[in-house]
Amino acid sequence: MGKFEVTNEQYARFDPAHDSRYEDKGSWMFNEKDLGWPLNGPRQPVIRVSQKQAMAFTGWLSKRTGMKVTLPTEAQWEYACRAGTGGPASYGDLNSDFSKYANLADWTIRDLVYDVRDQYPPDLVPRDARFKDGKLVTADAGEYKPNAWGLHDMHGNAWEWTRTAYHPYPYSEVDGRNAPRENDEVVVRGGSWYDRPKRARSAFRLSYPAWQQVYNVGLRVVMEGDPDPGMIATQTARK
Repeated sequence: MGKFEVTNEQYARFDPAHDSRYEDKGSWMFNEKDLGWPLNGPRQPVIRVSQKQAMAFTGWLSKRTGMKVTLPTEAQWEYACRAGTGGPASYGDLNSDFSKYANLADWTIRDLVYDVRDQYPPDLVPRDARFKDGKLVTADAGEYKPNAWGLHDMHGNAWEWTRTAYHPYPYSEVDGRNAPRENDEVVVRGGSWYDRPKRARSAFRLSYPAWQQVYNVGLRVVMEGDPDPGMIATQTARK
């Protein structure tokens, strides 16, 4: 599994035209550089990519590397997130200070009400104001401590697409959920900078249509199986 979420810089190798855009300040809704917080820094996680686009990226990366690269299944993602722990989060419980481990909705979320016209919209975003993780929107990949298996930002920063359809539990590897159909909603995991700890638990799940681009959803990749010698030979020849 990728140690980090895929960044804007990495995704731009696949799609140079992609733009993760900005988070609007207050009631301004124009996505102008001087009116929002940037989400498109090179080391910030790429967002506003659909699950279909994420899968296309992994297909492109497979061809480039000679490895089978894809999105994790929901079960793979949770196993990696837990990193051998059995509680709500790999760093502790829902009352633990997450500020060194996760970029979540914290004290800094209050800044979302800031408006460059000296007007203030309602402060309605839920947060855990006991802690301050130092970031309002997405942080650069790897700024927070990893879990016990060396994986960063499994809780918070950006939600992450899986390749699993949002079917009810109990989970089964053989009921077709890991090969979503055209109209299935697909599971995202991990929470984001906009979510409190309870929505970033190791077991918490949401879903979106596979075509939807979401302001706080990105991706992380996995490599499965052994390399394809033929593909590696082809890539070596191209070099």
